[in-house]
Amino acid sequence: MQAGVERGSGYDFGGATFDLTSPKDREIVRFVLSQALFGEATGVYCGLSLYSARSLEAADFYVRQARQELAHLRLFADIFRTLDLEPLPGHWVLRALSTHNDYYPMKVFLEHALGEGMVLDVFKDLLLATLPDSDPRVPPIKKQLRVVVNDEMEHVAWGEKETARIVSEQPWLKTPFYGLLELELATLPLLVRALRKEAEGHPVLRHLDGFVQHVTENALAQGVRLGYVPDPRPRGIARATAIAAGLLLFGRSKLARRRSRLEKSYLTELGFR
Repeated sequence: MQAGVERGSGYDFGGATFDLTSPKDREIVRFVLSQALFGEATGVYCGLSLYSARSLEAADFYVRQARQELAHLRLFADIFRTLDLEPLPGHWVLRALSTHNDYYPMKVFLEHALGEGMVLDVFKDLLLATLPDSDPRVPPIKKQLRVVVNDEMEHVAWGEKETARIVSEQPWLKTPFYGLLELELATLPLLVRALRKEAEGHPVLRHLDGFVQHVTENALAQGVRLGYVPDPRPRGIARATAIAAGLLLFGRSKLARRRSRLEKSYLTELGFR
């Protein structure tokens, strides 16, 4: 499934790296890793997804994802201990964006395709690029991060595959999905605002705006590829209408209830009917 993930070329930080002996840089790395740790903790949502899995293929995926997310949680804890850092709580924006949704199309789109796609950019294009190999603690950390990147690629591939299927079967979802994408992109500056005061003159953070634009472009390209982002990107009233549709769908999705499905479909999926 990994072959289905197309994120474009990585962002070029021009060789800039963090200095893990600098208290200021250690706080920046601590903030970034803390958001990653919180994100992995939300892997417990896999249990809810497994209960309402719509197919044996989906059930297989969620069982595999649950094991991977729990492994990632411990892996990031090891990274914190290796760097002698104490984790921070998850940022409020991340907590708001990572809540579980019982409406299956919304969950697949927001969590797997869009959300984990952005996470993949942070792991692959930020952390792997800017942690300094000159620090003897970093090469083993990067080895662990590459394991996480490979797993996240699998999760994103699943999300993209399912989102494309859902959009093709329910084309009316294209407009609200696009509106929700625009809302998520609008939250990115809020998430990085805590780092902006350190950006001036910093070799890595001076790229902050460029990296946010890189993540934005990847998310938009993903949406075009999966069929819910118009090309060219709407502006003005069309964009506002899509955002309103996304908010309405999100509100409606909060009324969805989990229902088990496999006991109704297992005979067909196993080839007996």
